Amino acid sequence: MTTKTTSVILFFTFALCSAAEESRTGLIERVNEFVKISAFAEVQSSYLARGKVVDKHPFSAQFANGELMLGDFGHIGAYVWSVTSFTGDGQSAQKRYAYNEADYNLHYVYDLELAEDWSLENRLARQWVTLPGYRGNAKTFCEWHVAHALKSPYVTPYYLMRHACRPNDWTYWCVGARKMIPITEDLSFTVDFFGDLGDARHFQDQYGAKPGEPGSHYHGGLQALNLVLRLDYSLTEYLGIYAFVWQFDIVSDEARNAVKESAAHESRRDVTVGGVGISLNF
Repeated sequence: MTTKTTSVILFFTFALCSAAEESRTGLIERVNEFVKISAFAEVQSSYLARGKVVDKHPFSAQFANGELMLGDFGHIGAYVWSVTSFTGDGQSAQKRYAYNEADYNLHYVYDLELAEDWSLENRLARQWVTLPGYRGNAKTFCEWHVAHALKSPYVTPYYLMRHACRPNDWTYWCVGARKMIPITEDLSFTVDFFGDLGDARHFQDQYGAKPGEPGSHYHGGLQALNLVLRLDYSLTEYLGIYAFVWQFDIVSDEARNAVKESAAHESRRDVTVGGVGISLNF
């Protein structure tokens, strides 16, 4: 085979590969006009939820989300989030390790454009929290979610309200603000500060009976404060890795007293959580 022939073959091979890559990229861009898919898998040193340490030992979580874009009418989507514990003694409840919890969520999201680089994200969702790996016939409970986030170039204040409607009856709020700071083209740093709040029924659900005189009740209000510092690095256009540290502190005197009096394995009033993960976005 001559050098000229070899050069021609290499040229056409390169051209075909380039055309295939452009075709694949173009296809993804066209599909993204109608459908968006995101997913992540991560490991955390403790499991926190709604102002409480649920499991003081490490666990892994997997998340997958699909969105159908509706143009000017926003988008609808569905996701599933699952939990797998690494040990059995980080929580007082008896459970299997693998996929002991799975949450299913249907949602509608609409972004209202307010000005250049300013928008208000509006979200309405229905969620089912299932506990298939817990012993004792743990029941699925259903929630309604309402959330808003004011997106801007400076800081994004937000809140999420979760109302459990069956079989439990409580209301929880997450209220906070976050800021993403680009460091390089591929590296970013995010600061997220938020509070966990709940009504008296939510306090009862999370912390058990209030210590003190029999029949005494919680007042509700602010439960805990949280600070999350996170680094994200883009490996490719669609694939990224991240790491974070999360400081959690119960600040309600009623809640701190209840956790202090509890003999449960997971009873912690203050904890620092670390985590790493990999994310996918199309």
